[in-house]
Amino acid sequence: MPPTLAIIKQTEELLSHDFGPWHPFKNRERFEKYMALIEQHGITKLPWVKLITPTKVATEEDILAVHDQSLIDLIKRLSKTGGMLDGDTPVPPGTYERTLIQAGASMEAVESIMRGEYVRAIQCVAFGGHHATRRHVGRSFGFCYFNHEGVAMRYLQRIGLAKRFFVLDCDAHHGNGIQDIFYDDPTVLYMSLHQDPLTLYPGTGFVHEVGSGEGEGYNVNVPLPPGTTNQSYLRALEEVFVPLFREYKPDMLVYLLGADTYFADPLTMLKLTLSCYSEAPKLVVDCANEVCGGRVFTILAGGYHVDAAARVFCIGTARLAEVEPPDLSDELGAPTEEDPRVTARVEKVLSELKQVLSKYWSCFA
Repeated sequence: MPPTLAIIKQTEELLSHDFGPWHPFKNRERFEKYMALIEQHGITKLPWVKLITPTKVATEEDILAVHDQSLIDLIKRLSKTGGMLDGDTPVPPGTYERTLIQAGASMEAVESIMRGEYVRAIQCVAFGGHHATRRHVGRSFGFCYFNHEGVAMRYLQRIGLAKRFFVLDCDAHHGNGIQDIFYDDPTVLYMSLHQDPLTLYPGTGFVHEVGSGEGEGYNVNVPLPPGTTNQSYLRALEEVFVPLFREYKPDMLVYLLGADTYFADPLTMLKLTLSCYSEAPKLVVDCANEVCGGRVFTILAGGYHVDAAARVFCIGTARLAEVEPPDLSDELGAPTEEDPRVTARVEKVLSELKQVLSKYWSCFA
């Protein structure tokens, strides 16, 4: 039987989190369409797949493991009556309480994995986490409040269940928050594949941002040009992620699966099709089975074309359950073939990145 997989349900409180009718992040709609698809295609009926309603709620102490008190106080204050963290991140009333529920769900998921209750877990989030830096300094938080990925990893380290994590961030936007929090920390190797920061928020994530101090070499950025298609995206995973993951040998993989890399996403300019979301998670699962006992905590992250996001997440969930994904069509057609100039640019990025990383990792020497 394949490894056990927990699908973390959103509580009604989390489902109630609403950024507003003008906002591209459609929380309830995304989650409900995703759940309907995995139920329709029988994934939830597999005997090794369990739907879990989380009960753990994070504490302020848990949040302080990765954030300054000033950020907690700011979100608490805005949550009382509602407000704006910045221009694109509303804080509806009750947000602070919901952030503790979502972070607690992440903590519960990773603890269950390390205690052997499940091998993998998936969480479709109500709001993001990877843009939440240690403190708020006037920059956009990109639909995020607290870095629940970081909170969960620090929690496992604190209770002694895990020491080393590999974070593979496959959202189209660079996770500047995870990078900021763990930039000098060799116990978290952060790797992000994202659209070129010269062309997309948050404007960070260049090849030479490799970490500092003891964490130098443990921050890996793969900035991909607009127009990157399946072929180049998968190449980047195979040539950078696979050897690096094998050499680092983490206790667990934290995998951010974004659907905003899809070719029809309204906010981004990468050009992946649904077949890529079958191939990439399979590669990830195969590596995890080889290196860390299959332990993967997956966060279903960005994705602003709601129907496409539900399909992407359904296909990825099937791969994490180690079953063939349903044959879901790209209803919007398919993008044109990759421009040779884009292919050449990807080649240049990968060559430069390997040269930079060769100083730190024998697999690139």
